[in-house]
Amino acid sequence: MEELPPFFICPISLHIMMDPVTVSTGVTYDRESIHRWISLYGHSTCPVTQQPLIDQTLTPNSTLFRLIQSWRAQNPSTALLATQTPAFDVSAVIEELKEEANTRPPVARFKSLPKIKALIGEDDAIRYELEQAGAVSMISSLVLQTPLNHDSRDIIEDAINVLCMLKPSTEALKKVAEQNNGELIKALSAITSQHWNYRMKIESTHLLKLVFKAVDEVHKSDLPSDLFDGLAEILKDQNTNRATTMAALSILLEVLPCGRKNRVRVVEAGTVAVLVELLAEGENNDRKRCEAMLVVLDCLCSRAEGRLALVSHPAGIAAVAGKLLKVSNAANDRATKVLLMVCRFCGVVDEMLVVGAVTRLCMLVQVGSNGKAKERAKEMLATITGGPPVKSSSLATFNSLFLALPPTSSSSMRRTRLTWWLWETDVRWSMRGRR
Repeated sequence: MEELPPFFICPISLHIMMDPVTVSTGVTYDRESIHRWISLYGHSTCPVTQQPLIDQTLTPNSTLFRLIQSWRAQNPSTALLATQTPAFDVSAVIEELKEEANTRPPVARFKSLPKIKALIGEDDAIRYELEQAGAVSMISSLVLQTPLNHDSRDIIEDAINVLCMLKPSTEALKKVAEQNNGELIKALSAITSQHWNYRMKIESTHLLKLVFKAVDEVHKSDLPSDLFDGLAEILKDQNTNRATTMAALSILLEVLPCGRKNRVRVVEAGTVAVLVELLAEGENNDRKRCEAMLVVLDCLCSRAEGRLALVSHPAGIAAVAGKLLKVSNAANDRATKVLLMVCRFCGVVDEMLVVGAVTRLCMLVQVGSNGKAKERAKEMLATITGGPPVKSSSLATFNSLFLALPPTSSSSMRRTRLTWWLWETDVRWSMRGRR
């Protein structure tokens, strides 16, 4: 029985190729595997060489196809085994990774990392075997030991990408992230803030999302300012896709409740202004995205620094009020919490009148939103008028009169009209009660 030639095996599926095709980088894959890699998973690089596939044409490798068919005819039993069993030796790959890590002087790029990336694919069994063999710890150590500079960026990028693809278990990720007082978290935070490799920055953000879900609270507090500067830049970047935006917001949601220093540093990074601008973007009412941003603002506005940053932005109040009744009940709840905090502590009554927040608050009470949001809306309307809590019965008529005022009306005129109307309505209801 003749041994299976290694060049008959697809680098992605690790099975003998049924329909070999060659990509623009000169590497041959099985058609189904490379098609899935490009079309289904959205990759634009060669799995083995990591070079960009500028031309995604799949050219049939007729010579290799004939060789495979001939070999299969001569070795039917071996061919069947090769089709069913991956030719993957975890221990061999781990040993190769160790040798490259111990090479002096350090290699410019690890051959084992792209190989692992190509082999992982969507095979959960291979992920598990690699994790059990200690790949998560080894690759994490590689991130820590490799200097963060232009010369080593390929190694760090590959290492972080492999860690994301491995999808380590919570236990494995927690173990490596908490070692040496959270050294990996500090390293990834520095990578997130660097400016010379965008892909590395994005991969680091996705990995930190997994890390913060795994580690204990003590490792989420007093985080470096670099992390929050990097997250603010990612959120601000118009080229950032939705998945990365949600990953950055997820990190903020995980770490903001864990200490005042985190909240102060997030504000200092300019995150409030970035969130306001994202909320104010046209008709962008992506439910989960808006809800996450409003939760972050709610957390930041619990501190004076956050409230000051919000009211200092020209569109701050308008952006938050603009999401009332447009996204979801959860968004209504968070938006009213934010508006109530700034209404209580920052004296923004005139601005709320000017930007139309009062009209939305009236509508919120009328449409029967959840109890907490409605009560907050009533409290804000009472604060604006300087009177007792507003009765829902008066809001419909007030709203029409309020909207009928000319746009040039001053905020004091609007507030006077509001106060007068609510007072008059309350008097009518009191007299009716006496009768």
